[in-house]
Amino acid sequence: MFLIDLAKMYFKPSGLLRFAPYLLILPIVVFHALSLSGCVSTSPAIPNIYIVDLHANTNATDDFLKVRIGYFGICGIDEDGTRCQSASGRSVETLATNLFPELQGGNTTSNNSSSSRSEITDMISTALDLQSTTLMSVLAAAAVHFVLGVVALVLLKRDVSSPSSWEHPRRSTIIRRATYGMLLGSTGLVFASALATSQVGDGLELASEAMSHASVLIKSGTTLQVLQWLTFGFQALFALAVPFLVRYKAPAGEEEYKGDV
Repeated sequence: MFLIDLAKMYFKPSGLLRFAPYLLILPIVVFHALSLSGCVSTSPAIPNIYIVDLHANTNATDDFLKVRIGYFGICGIDEDGTRCQSASGRSVETLATNLFPELQGGNTTSNNSSSSRSEITDMISTALDLQSTTLMSVLAAAAVHFVLGVVALVLLKRDVSSPSSWEHPRRSTIIRRATYGMLLGSTGLVFASALATSQVGDGLELASEAMSHASVLIKSGTTLQVLQWLTFGFQALFALAVPFLVRYKAPAGEEEYKGDV
Protein backbone atom coordinates (compact mmCIF):
# COMPACT_ATOMS: atom_id res chain seq x y z
CA MET A 1 0.00 0.00 0.00
CA PHE A 2 2.82 2.37 0.84
CA LEU A 3 4.45 1.85 -2.57
CA ILE A 4 1.13 2.41 -4.35
CA ASP A 5 0.50 5.64 -2.43
CA LEU A 6 4.05 6.81 -3.17
CA ALA A 7 3.63 6.07 -6.88
CA LYS A 8 0.35 7.99 -6.97
CA MET A 9 1.99 10.97 -5.27
CA TYR A 10 4.90 10.89 -7.70
CA PHE A 11 2.98 10.51 -10.93
CA LYS A 12 0.03 12.79 -10.32
CA PRO A 13 0.42 16.22 -11.99
CA SER A 14 0.88 18.03 -8.70
CA GLY A 15 3.41 15.50 -7.41
CA LEU A 16 7.18 15.28 -7.56
CA LEU A 17 7.19 14.59 -11.30
CA ARG A 18 5.99 18.13 -11.87
CA PHE A 19 9.31 19.49 -10.57
CA ALA A 20 11.55 16.99 -12.42
CA PRO A 21 12.07 19.32 -15.44
CA TYR A 22 13.96 21.75 -13.19
CA LEU A 23 16.68 19.11 -12.93
CA LEU A 24 17.40 19.67 -16.63
CA ILE A 25 18.70 23.17 -15.96
CA LEU A 26 21.96 21.96 -14.40
CA PRO A 27 23.15 19.76 -17.31
CA ILE A 28 22.08 22.43 -19.79
CA VAL A 29 24.23 25.04 -18.04
CA VAL A 30 27.15 22.59 -17.75
CA PHE A 31 26.97 21.63 -21.43
CA HIS A 32 26.86 25.29 -22.47
CA ALA A 33 29.86 26.11 -20.27
CA LEU A 34 31.92 23.19 -21.57
CA SER A 35 31.10 23.92 -25.22
CA LEU A 36 32.03 27.59 -24.94
CA SER A 37 35.19 26.99 -22.90
CA GLY A 38 36.76 24.55 -25.37
CA CYS A 39 40.50 25.17 -25.92
CA VAL A 40 40.53 28.15 -23.52
CA SER A 41 42.73 26.40 -20.94
CA THR A 42 44.60 23.16 -20.29
CA SER A 43 42.17 22.02 -17.60
CA PRO A 44 41.26 18.32 -17.86
CA ALA A 45 39.29 17.52 -21.05
CA ILE A 46 39.07 21.19 -22.15
CA PRO A 47 41.73 20.87 -24.93
CA ASN A 48 39.73 17.95 -26.37
CA ILE A 49 36.64 20.15 -26.85
CA TYR A 50 37.39 21.76 -30.18
CA ILE A 51 35.64 22.60 -33.43
CA VAL A 52 38.47 21.65 -35.78
CA ASP A 53 42.02 20.36 -35.46
CA LEU A 54 44.65 21.63 -37.90
CA HIS A 55 47.97 20.00 -38.71
CA ALA A 56 50.54 20.50 -41.43
CA ASN A 57 50.16 18.45 -44.60
CA THR A 58 53.43 16.63 -44.23
CA ASN A 59 54.49 13.02 -43.72
CA ALA A 60 57.78 14.01 -42.02
CA THR A 61 58.75 14.53 -38.39
CA ASP A 62 56.62 17.65 -37.95
CA ASP A 63 53.32 15.72 -38.00
CA PHE A 64 53.02 16.10 -34.22
CA LEU A 65 52.44 19.86 -34.56
CA LYS A 66 48.73 20.60 -34.19
CA VAL A 67 46.50 23.60 -33.63
CA ARG A 68 42.99 23.22 -32.22
CA ILE A 69 40.36 25.93 -32.02
CA GLY A 70 37.19 26.33 -30.02
CA TYR A 71 34.72 29.19 -30.12
CA PHE A 72 37.03 31.50 -28.17
CA GLY A 73 40.17 29.49 -27.41
CA ILE A 74 43.10 28.01 -29.29
CA CYS A 75 45.51 25.20 -28.40
CA GLY A 76 48.99 24.36 -29.66
CA ILE A 77 50.16 20.74 -29.39
CA ASP A 78 53.71 19.53 -29.93
CA GLU A 79 55.99 16.86 -28.49
CA ASP A 80 56.58 19.00 -25.39
CA GLY A 81 52.89 19.15 -24.42
CA THR A 82 49.69 21.12 -24.91
CA ARG A 83 49.23 24.86 -24.38
CA CYS A 84 45.91 26.66 -24.62
CA GLN A 85 44.70 30.22 -24.24
CA SER A 86 42.06 32.66 -25.40
CA ALA A 87 42.54 33.81 -28.99
CA SER A 88 40.63 37.05 -28.55
CA GLY A 89 42.61 40.16 -29.50
CA ARG A 90 45.91 38.35 -30.10
CA SER A 91 48.02 38.42 -33.23
CA VAL A 92 49.37 35.42 -35.11
CA GLU A 93 52.92 36.16 -33.92
CA THR A 94 51.87 36.40 -30.26
CA LEU A 95 49.92 33.15 -30.40
CA ALA A 96 52.73 31.35 -32.20
CA THR A 97 55.20 32.40 -29.51
CA ASN A 98 52.86 31.48 -26.63
CA LEU A 99 51.67 28.16 -28.02
CA PHE A 100 55.00 26.91 -29.40
CA PRO A 101 57.72 28.62 -27.32
CA GLU A 102 60.36 25.97 -27.97
CA LEU A 103 60.16 26.18 -31.75
CA GLN A 104 59.63 29.93 -31.87
CA GLY A 105 62.56 30.48 -29.52
CA GLY A 106 64.87 28.49 -31.75
CA ASN A 107 65.59 25.91 -29.01
CA THR A 108 65.31 22.98 -31.38
CA THR A 109 68.01 20.92 -33.03
CA SER A 110 65.88 20.06 -36.01
CA ASN A 111 67.25 21.06 -39.41
CA ASN A 112 63.72 21.98 -40.41
CA SER A 113 63.11 24.48 -37.59
CA SER A 114 62.49 27.36 -40.00
CA SER A 115 60.07 25.18 -41.93
CA SER A 116 58.31 24.30 -38.67
CA ARG A 117 57.91 27.95 -37.74
CA SER A 118 56.44 28.67 -41.15
CA GLU A 119 53.96 25.80 -40.79
CA ILE A 120 52.96 26.98 -37.31
CA THR A 121 52.31 30.48 -38.64
CA ASP A 122 50.20 29.06 -41.48
CA MET A 123 48.15 26.88 -39.13
CA ILE A 124 47.51 29.65 -36.60
CA SER A 125 46.64 32.15 -39.33
CA THR A 126 44.18 29.67 -40.87
CA ALA A 127 42.73 28.89 -37.43
CA LEU A 128 42.12 32.56 -36.63
CA ASP A 129 40.50 33.13 -40.02
CA LEU A 130 38.14 30.19 -39.44
CA GLN A 131 37.38 31.26 -35.89
CA SER A 132 36.55 34.86 -36.80
CA THR A 133 34.72 34.42 -40.11
CA THR A 134 33.34 30.89 -40.45
CA LEU A 135 32.80 29.51 -36.94
CA MET A 136 30.60 32.20 -35.43
CA SER A 137 29.54 31.55 -31.85
CA VAL A 138 25.77 31.28 -32.15
CA LEU A 139 25.97 29.09 -29.06
CA ALA A 140 26.95 32.08 -26.91
CA ALA A 141 23.74 33.86 -27.93
CA ALA A 142 21.80 30.69 -27.15
CA ALA A 143 23.31 30.55 -23.65
CA VAL A 144 22.35 34.18 -22.96
CA HIS A 145 18.80 33.56 -24.17
CA PHE A 146 18.51 30.48 -21.96
CA VAL A 147 19.62 32.34 -18.84
CA LEU A 148 17.16 35.15 -19.58
CA GLY A 149 14.46 32.55 -20.23
CA VAL A 150 15.04 30.91 -16.85
CA VAL A 151 14.87 34.33 -15.14
CA ALA A 152 11.62 35.06 -16.98
CA LEU A 153 10.30 31.63 -15.92
CA VAL A 154 10.97 32.47 -12.27
CA LEU A 155 9.07 35.73 -12.67
CA LEU A 156 6.24 33.88 -14.41
CA LYS A 157 6.04 31.33 -11.61
CA ARG A 158 5.79 34.13 -9.06
CA ASP A 159 3.14 35.86 -11.13
CA VAL A 160 0.91 32.81 -11.59
CA SER A 161 1.22 31.84 -7.92
CA SER A 162 -0.05 35.26 -6.88
CA PRO A 163 -3.81 35.42 -6.19
CA SER A 164 -3.88 38.83 -7.89
CA SER A 165 -2.46 37.57 -11.20
CA TRP A 166 -5.94 37.52 -12.74
CA GLU A 167 -6.22 41.22 -12.07
CA HIS A 168 -3.23 41.99 -14.33
CA PRO A 169 -3.71 39.86 -17.48
CA ARG A 170 -1.51 42.08 -19.64
CA ARG A 171 1.45 41.78 -17.30
CA SER A 172 1.04 38.00 -17.18
CA THR A 173 0.84 37.82 -20.98
CA ILE A 174 4.05 39.83 -21.41
CA ILE A 175 5.99 37.69 -18.94
CA ARG A 176 4.63 34.47 -20.43
CA ARG A 177 5.54 35.47 -23.99
CA ALA A 178 9.01 36.56 -22.90
CA THR A 179 9.54 33.20 -21.18
CA TYR A 180 8.50 31.12 -24.16
CA GLY A 181 10.26 33.42 -26.61
CA MET A 182 13.60 33.22 -24.78
CA LEU A 183 13.51 29.46 -24.14
CA LEU A 184 12.28 28.46 -27.59
CA GLY A 185 14.61 30.97 -29.23
CA SER A 186 17.55 29.56 -27.28
CA THR A 187 16.60 26.01 -28.30
CA GLY A 188 16.48 27.06 -31.94
CA LEU A 189 19.87 28.75 -31.71
CA VAL A 190 21.43 25.64 -30.13
CA PHE A 191 20.02 23.53 -32.96
CA ALA A 192 21.43 25.96 -35.53
CA SER A 193 24.82 25.97 -33.79
CA ALA A 194 25.00 22.17 -33.54
CA LEU A 195 23.98 21.71 -37.17
CA ALA A 196 26.37 24.40 -38.43
CA THR A 197 29.32 23.06 -36.43
CA SER A 198 28.75 19.52 -37.69
CA GLN A 199 28.37 20.54 -41.32
CA VAL A 200 31.20 23.09 -41.36
CA GLY A 201 33.63 20.81 -39.52
CA ASP A 202 32.90 17.79 -41.70
CA GLY A 203 32.93 19.94 -44.83
CA LEU A 204 36.32 21.45 -44.03
CA GLU A 205 37.72 18.00 -43.27
CA LEU A 206 36.54 16.58 -46.59
CA ALA A 207 37.71 19.64 -48.51
CA SER A 208 41.21 19.57 -47.02
CA GLU A 209 41.56 15.86 -47.77
CA ALA A 210 40.47 16.39 -51.36
CA MET A 211 43.09 19.11 -51.95
CA SER A 212 46.32 17.30 -52.70
CA HIS A 213 48.45 20.45 -52.39
CA ALA A 214 46.80 21.85 -49.24
CA SER A 215 49.37 23.14 -46.73
CA VAL A 216 47.02 22.52 -43.77
CA LEU A 217 44.83 19.47 -43.13
CA ILE A 218 41.69 19.82 -41.00
CA LYS A 219 39.89 17.33 -38.76
CA SER A 220 36.53 18.05 -37.16
CA GLY A 221 36.05 17.62 -33.40
CA THR A 222 33.53 15.02 -32.21
CA THR A 223 33.28 15.96 -28.54
CA LEU A 224 31.95 19.46 -29.15
CA GLN A 225 29.38 18.18 -31.62
CA VAL A 226 28.09 15.63 -29.08
CA LEU A 227 27.90 18.28 -26.36
CA GLN A 228 25.90 20.63 -28.55
CA TRP A 229 23.40 17.97 -29.64
CA LEU A 230 22.96 16.92 -26.00
CA THR A 231 22.36 20.56 -25.11
CA PHE A 232 19.70 20.81 -27.81
CA GLY A 233 17.96 17.65 -26.62
CA PHE A 234 17.87 18.75 -22.98
CA GLN A 235 16.70 22.26 -23.87
CA ALA A 236 13.95 20.94 -26.11
CA LEU A 237 12.66 18.75 -23.27
CA PHE A 238 12.80 21.67 -20.84
CA ALA A 239 10.96 24.02 -23.21
CA LEU A 240 8.24 21.43 -23.81
CA ALA A 241 7.84 20.94 -20.06
CA VAL A 242 7.34 24.63 -19.26
CA PRO A 243 3.52 24.59 -19.79
CA PHE A 244 3.27 21.88 -17.13
CA LEU A 245 5.42 23.90 -14.72
CA VAL A 246 3.21 26.98 -14.97
CA ARG A 247 -0.34 26.73 -13.66
CA TYR A 248 -2.46 29.74 -12.97
CA LYS A 249 -4.33 30.01 -9.70
CA ALA A 250 -7.92 30.83 -10.40
CA PRO A 251 -9.90 33.07 -8.07
CA ALA A 252 -11.88 31.38 -5.32
CA GLY A 253 -14.91 29.53 -6.67
CA GLU A 254 -13.49 29.16 -10.21
CA GLU A 255 -11.77 26.20 -11.81
CA GLU A 256 -7.96 26.30 -11.99
CA TYR A 257 -6.57 27.58 -15.26
CA LYS A 258 -3.84 25.30 -16.62
CA GLY A 259 -0.74 26.42 -18.45
CA ASP A 260 -1.82 28.68 -21.28
CA VAL A 261 0.93 28.85 -23.90
